[in-house]
Amino acid sequence: MGLFDFVKDAGEKILDAFAGNAHAQGTAIEDSLKKQGIPGADKVKVEVNGDKAVVTGEGLTQEEKEKILVAAGNIKGISSVDDKVVTDAPAANESDYYTVKSGDTLSAISKSVYGDANQYNKIFEANKPMLSHPDKIYPGQKLRIPQ
Repeated sequence: MGLFDFVKDAGEKILDAFAGNAHAQGTAIEDSLKKQGIPGADKVKVEVNGDKAVVTGEGLTQEEKEKILVAAGNIKGISSVDDKVVTDAPAANESDYYTVKSGDTLSAISKSVYGDANQYNKIFEANKPMLSHPDKIYPGQKLRIPQ
């Protein structure tokens, strides 16, 4: 559990229509997580306080939790996600995180992290369904980097 930082001006634009209505913004993020098909999304609640999303829930795996936190943070207008999610098992293999910079590719990130550009699919799979294609990443986006 903890606080994760994100780039506030990067990501999907789903909160603009609900400016000033924190409850509706939280519901919009919950709906977005479910729409993306992220496993476990039906087990969490999201509250928005300014530019911070607070995610609560229980009964998730570590992978489900990480995917939900990253997807919630990669929404334009959210600069941090407060993790209040309880997993089924202790976090033995927590992922690392990487913020995409201009010019990055999954292959380049893989080369930098694993020493092998051909491991890019490992990063892609760890970030599905948030990522729909290995070439569709953008600066400011935060990605899960599995061990």
